[in-house]
Amino acid sequence: MVQAPPSPKAAAAGLKISIAVGRARLEQPLAFIFVLLVCPVLLCQTPRAQQTSHRDPRSIAEDGQRALAQGHYAAAENDFKQLLELGIRSPSVYSNLGVVYLRLGRLDQAIRVFLKAKALAPAVPGIRLNLGLAYFRKHEFKLAASYFGEALAADPANLQARYLQGICDFMMDDFPAAVAAFEPLQAAEQDDLEYLFMLGTSYGMLQRTDDSLRIFRRMVDAGGDTPHLHLLLGKAYLALGQTDNAAVELKRAAENQGLPFAHYYLGVLNRQLGQLELASAEFEKEIEIAPGNTSAYKDLGEIRLDQAEVKSAVAVLEKGVARNPNSPELLATLGRAYLQVPNGTRAITVLRQAIVLDPKSGSYHYQLGRAYLKAGRRAEAKAEMARARLLTAEVPGGKMRALSRDQEAEAVTDESR
Repeated sequence: MVQAPPSPKAAAAGLKISIAVGRARLEQPLAFIFVLLVCPVLLCQTPRAQQTSHRDPRSIAEDGQRALAQGHYAAAENDFKQLLELGIRSPSVYSNLGVVYLRLGRLDQAIRVFLKAKALAPAVPGIRLNLGLAYFRKHEFKLAASYFGEALAADPANLQARYLQGICDFMMDDFPAAVAAFEPLQAAEQDDLEYLFMLGTSYGMLQRTDDSLRIFRRMVDAGGDTPHLHLLLGKAYLALGQTDNAAVELKRAAENQGLPFAHYYLGVLNRQLGQLELASAEFEKEIEIAPGNTSAYKDLGEIRLDQAEVKSAVAVLEKGVARNPNSPELLATLGRAYLQVPNGTRAITVLRQAIVLDPKSGSYHYQLGRAYLKAGRRAEAKAEMARARLLTAEVPGGKMRALSRDQEAEAVTDESR
């Protein structure tokens, strides 16, 4: 029987929460052919392009749409950029190019072209949604929420915008706002386990025990006796500080030996309880099952550093970076380990790499400042510390924020808006 969650005072600061946005179905290309052929008023072709171009924009547009639909992103990018080179400026050209960049993970480029699309077509909600999703994937939840909010203001019936705004509120620990966004979706999302997890946890954080219990019971009805359900319940109890129930649910999830993140969260639980050897064993199991789980390497490395096993920590973290070279959190933790070896030169190198990948992390700039200071590079250290203070002041700190790395947002559709 699912028990009501207690007061959230013991909620775990280091907990990583799973968020899946698969049902949100974004990354929406605009109806490109319609805009290009039927709405020439939205196009702006320069006289020079008109004189020198012998290419057919219609065939280029059709090829680009076809390549985008088939997942041939390099070809699609080339086609849409060709249209821009021809002097064609339309919201659909920029929007579809933004979708290409979004699917390739080139988020800053996606944002730039989506903003150009929005300037040309400010009333199109799909552009706002894609802008929000790009910022969401950068873990810039405040900006993401602003664009989802704009889309929702333009169309209060837009369930996608409401769902995604609720996720952003949840990630920023704004639980009253998350509940306000999620509650109108209960009829539509009553079988969505991730949605129920977020709503039930939000109720628990607000000490609305009866509501939280009701939602968790609905999770059990919707999810059945499945490992995924037990994993979600385990994480919910862990977030709410109900460690005994968390242990029961996570152990049941881990009975499925191939289920990613069950052992990871058991490791998180044991680490919170001070049972570091058990935690390390769980993280090692997680790495065997899911070598792409950057958090398992990071947490295991941190335990080794806390136990003054610096060489062992470096070995774990280097293994993790070799497997996941674009993980800023792993690079930053490895930089911290190199400072303890000590190897200041390598620490500076990997911390710089982490900042390239995540330039808005105040923590990474702080660690780089420490590395510069130890190297005697005081002016650079002072500059990094100043950046760290500024970024720490700008970024809202929340337990749920920047925590959900066990499931990447998946939202792919070709429907037009």
